[in-house]
Amino acid sequence: MTRRTGGIKRSSQLTFRRRLLLVRLLLRGAASGEALIAAVQQELAEEGYPANAPAALKHDLDALRSEYNCRIAYRREQGYYVLEDLGELALLDLSDTALEALVFLDASFPYGSALPEHVGVRELLDRLMRLLPANLQESLGHRRTTLRALPSGAAGRIDGAVLAAVRRAIDERRELSFKYWGPLDGNSPRRHRVAPYGIFFRPGGHGYLDATLLESPPNGFDPLHAALDYRLDRIVPGTVQVLPTSLPPERPRQRTFILRYRLNPATARQRDVTAYFPSTRVEYHDDGGATVTATATNLWQARQVLLRYGDGCQVLEPPELLALFRRTAEGLASIYGLLDSRDDA
Repeated sequence: MTRRTGGIKRSSQLTFRRRLLLVRLLLRGAASGEALIAAVQQELAEEGYPANAPAALKHDLDALRSEYNCRIAYRREQGYYVLEDLGELALLDLSDTALEALVFLDASFPYGSALPEHVGVRELLDRLMRLLPANLQESLGHRRTTLRALPSGAAGRIDGAVLAAVRRAIDERRELSFKYWGPLDGNSPRRHRVAPYGIFFRPGGHGYLDATLLESPPNGFDPLHAALDYRLDRIVPGTVQVLPTSLPPERPRQRTFILRYRLNPATARQRDVTAYFPSTRVEYHDDGGATVTATATNLWQARQVLLRYGDGCQVLEPPELLALFRRTAEGLASIYGLLDSRDDA
């Protein structure tokens, strides 16, 4: 009789362990193939990838897609892999009480908050919700409700018919259309078609609609499926329509952008760069400067945050954020007369 050594079983266990490690790494944020291979080699040492590591990595990612229905996309323009959905590896289970608590936290720390202290909480909530299986994610969506009581002073600023229509659309889980005065809209509001999910209030009494953009208005800077916060008092009265189209069971996943920006030596010399965005990675340079890589879903909020650095920060990518900064720089130059001075010269 031939003695069994258990080699095949051990090899299978190592492969499974390596693939779970890849999932853990991608849950932290987008990563290049080189970064994934390096992390696997560091974690598993001699039990990591063989000589042809890129081919083995591709085989592992393909297996995660086919065996567990994981959605792993490769963003060729940035050279990063992104985990869009865990599929059957979403194994976190929650009781009804814990699920209600998660709904409360989700409403209290909405997407797109510009407050730096909220970034970590929002990233944690997103991580928890991604770990939920499909049936609990659907239950989470059904439990999101609108607030029935307005904070003191908010009622006078929000049109009653607007509020009633927004609440009706949320309760009936139907698409919503309205004209909105955005910060860049100039002399006329633009129409937005959205999937509405909830109402929340920030300090100061302003009420907001938490919604996903379904149809981008002309000249808009927000991409489709972006999670946006619409101030209720900026929705134009008389323009709100509750549409017949029902919302899908799951909220459309918004696009994730890879941010990359450089901080000059005067800004980064203390080597204590603040992590304003999820999945922040900082590379310090010999000249004292730093290059920061992170992820973001709301480029408008990203612009607001990075403007705090003034001229100590240079945005490198994505192109959409560069376009926002160029428009901002042109506006500032016009306000302070720099364009006129250049023309005179």
